[in-house]
Amino acid sequence: MKTIEDLFIREQDFADAMHSKVLPFLREKTEHGYFTNKDGLKLHYEKLINKDEKAAIVISHGYCEFTTKYAETMYYFYNMGYSVFIVDHRGHGLSERQVPGFSKVHVNHFEDYVSDFNEFIEKVVVPDSLTEKLILFAHSMGGAIGAMYLEKYPDTFERAILSSPMIELETGSTSGLVVKIVTLLSHLPFLNTRYMSKHHDYDHTYKYPRCSALSKARYNYQYEEREREVHYQTNGCSLGWSRESINVSKKILKNADLVKIPVIIMQASMDTLVMPEAQNEFARLASDCQVIRFEGSKHEIFNATDDIILDFYNIVFDFCQGRR
Repeated sequence: MKTIEDLFIREQDFADAMHSKVLPFLREKTEHGYFTNKDGLKLHYEKLINKDEKAAIVISHGYCEFTTKYAETMYYFYNMGYSVFIVDHRGHGLSERQVPGFSKVHVNHFEDYVSDFNEFIEKVVVPDSLTEKLILFAHSMGGAIGAMYLEKYPDTFERAILSSPMIELETGSTSGLVVKIVTLLSHLPFLNTRYMSKHHDYDHTYKYPRCSALSKARYNYQYEEREREVHYQTNGCSLGWSRESINVSKKILKNADLVKIPVIIMQASMDTLVMPEAQNEFARLASDCQVIRFEGSKHEIFNATDDIILDFYNIVFDFCQGRR
């Protein structure tokens, strides 16, 4: 039986392994598709069906992310015995946008992401998975979507892994007054879809090491994917997205006690994008939630250093198999 240690790709081997092994493997196994959501948007998804499926892992990706960013993760999940499903959230990847171009991320209501995710599960995941066991794997913005989903649909998933979830967005040195003003202004129709201050179109800037990953090889792969595919060049948010992402925190914490299934929150000690205090509060309010803190990691724990990443996946697979 394979272990994650058998599969794990180390930093020095990552570039070669992705192009010689992981990506060819996924091209052979992955099925692509689209479904139309209630708002008439075509949303892109990918699925890997494992004929010996232990359970189906459903991935909810983060802000400005896309399906192929999770190629390594999907490769591990499949080879550890799981089917894998992932959808490009509206405004991301190969899914349709509500604003022109491919750089700007916008949503009218954060609940729209949750509605889309439920349609994905009902229309694709449940009909195509081979077992009745579903496990959620959600990162950052996708973690906020996942948390809200668990509150609204408490019986869909058996377990959930929230990686650096955006329970509360880190607004940095921005004062509370400025945040309130921005929130109010974002309701004006002519400002709602405008870029947030200092946000702009994709400009091909190479951001390592000023990014959320510690692994340079993994960052390079993601950067190459952005350069290769214009649909992956999401880069900044609208005022409307900013408002919705700020307001989502109170909604999530208000209903956290509705989450009854086992949940683990993977928390990064060097995270500058989301607030650990809100993650801790969610864990306190939910029925069965533990926080596992990764010292020395930035926001993307699964793109940190080899020792941290391997520890991350060992915990993930132990949890999926009920050993935590």
